[in-house]
Amino acid sequence: MLTGIATVSAQAADDGQGWVSIVNGQLWKTEQGEVVQAHAPGFVRQGGLWYMVGEDRSHAWNPDVNLYSSPDLVHWRFEKKIIRNGVTDRRLGRSRMIERAKLLYCARTGKYVVWCHWESRDYSASEAACFQCDSVDGNYQLVWAGRPLGIKSRDCNVFVDHDGTAYFISTTNENQDLGLFRLSDDYLSMVEHTRLFAGERREAPAIVRVPSAKGSEECRYFMFSSACTGWAPNQCKLSYTTNLKSGWSPLTDIGDDKAYRTQPAAILEVKGSRQTTYLYVGDRWMDPDLPSTKTIVFPIAFDGTRCTFDYRERFSINYATGEWHE
Repeated sequence: MLTGIATVSAQAADDGQGWVSIVNGQLWKTEQGEVVQAHAPGFVRQGGLWYMVGEDRSHAWNPDVNLYSSPDLVHWRFEKKIIRNGVTDRRLGRSRMIERAKLLYCARTGKYVVWCHWESRDYSASEAACFQCDSVDGNYQLVWAGRPLGIKSRDCNVFVDHDGTAYFISTTNENQDLGLFRLSDDYLSMVEHTRLFAGERREAPAIVRVPSAKGSEECRYFMFSSACTGWAPNQCKLSYTTNLKSGWSPLTDIGDDKAYRTQPAAILEVKGSRQTTYLYVGDRWMDPDLPSTKTIVFPIAFDGTRCTFDYRERFSINYATGEWHE
């Protein structure tokens, strides 16, 4: 079952014993040596592979949506462009652009769904859009585009809870608030809105569900987010709750004052035979330009209401056991 974060339990061997090394600060490349273009990425784990979608910033201001696959977040294969400017929809690349495409798998329908920020060039549209496909690597078709429940919506992410309930979360009210939108059972429409962090001006929200030590049925939800400072990095803040719709704790600083020059994109869960490790994924925008934006990954840990959020330039991880080391 897919949970609120992409989960891995299969082995990704690099040294013959299940360990693979991840090095930060470099451009990711495919097996063919091409630069991976999947910025502000979203992930789904299926069939022993991570599937990653994201913005192709080769043509910086009119990104297509690319799909890649990898067994270990190191060795990448380009699958295809799943959403193309002027092809998937004639407005794309002309009057509209896509940002922050996020991938979902709906177990109820067996379909793959992409939610994204659907925007005009001057950011006045403030809309979202939904695409669907029968297969993860097929040609996605536009299902709907507009303001969620009539609410202006920009920077966004998605979250799927342990019971399969899916949410779209975005900056609303001219970037003043965050809006948590519960999705329909088929993940194709919004059915409920909850206003969060009113007036806090947060964006790039990434939510993870962390079971408590007492058992998997008890949990806390943690949200990572950034301030609205364009491409410039800023302080990452953390909040937690036991109920997605209420009771979020005050925002607290984590990491250094620039989030190690990243902005949150996703939190991945590596559930192994010996332990569970969580991986923070962030974009290091404009490094040095938009097409060369780096994807940064490092392990984080939770203890009660606390999160250890320390950057690692290099670390090794064993996907079978869930262990990692420097």
